[in-house]
Amino acid sequence: MTRLLHFLRERWALVVGPVVLLAVWEVLSRNGVIPPTFFPPPTRIAAGASIIVELDGGLGSDILMTIFRLVVTVVLAVMIGVGLGIAITASEWAERGVSTVLAFVYPIPGVLFFPFLTFILGRTEAAVLLTALVTPLIVMVLYTVAGVHSISRTLIEVADNYDCRGARRFFRLLLPGALPSIVTGIRISLGFGLIAVIAIEMIGASAGLGNFLWENWQILRVTDMYVALLCIAVLGLLTTVGFDAIADRIVPWRADARSTS
Repeated sequence: MTRLLHFLRERWALVVGPVVLLAVWEVLSRNGVIPPTFFPPPTRIAAGASIIVELDGGLGSDILMTIFRLVVTVVLAVMIGVGLGIAITASEWAERGVSTVLAFVYPIPGVLFFPFLTFILGRTEAAVLLTALVTPLIVMVLYTVAGVHSISRTLIEVADNYDCRGARRFFRLLLPGALPSIVTGIRISLGFGLIAVIAIEMIGASAGLGNFLWENWQILRVTDMYVALLCIAVLGLLTTVGFDAIADRIVPWRADARSTS
């Protein structure tokens, strides 16, 4: 109970803004200032949230599918991005070449790659996952490269003097040295990954929160649409908060830096 009270004292400011916004929305919708047909009162949306646990036509399976796609996307982005990012720093020419390609591709919304992937893979789950992977993968490569470049030159020279090469160099120098930047990259990739997954579900998937939201928008089931939107927002919040808690254990000086700032 003491911990709960301490948490509320520390975090109460975080809920003031959303609560005020929802209260204003409720009042304006109830009084017809904004059309309740398209902006139903938050209390009505909350009452419709039971659809999350409904067996027929509920949101449960769509939530699980979106979470699955997000996890697969981010795991692949981290595994491939970290390995590729560290590998290309071994050669100046390789780094320049890959960085040029990434700079060319990065501004393109990842969802636009879906039509090209369907030419090869069809409208399959593999095409959905690969499309969602594009932007998080680029983010992970860029942050990994930046992390490697942040390693002290003295440490690199010491490793060279002790002939630290191959896997030993990777696991004992490059990966730990780039870890703070990699952790930041993962956090950003989670956000981009969720955006990409929802976007691709809206146009190319038969299940998921994005697909549910899009289908209900088309038939103007507005309350269900807002429930799906709320689920997406909560998923994004829980993903960020959960990762921060894990990252503070992996890189404990992150928490120390926040507490002293």
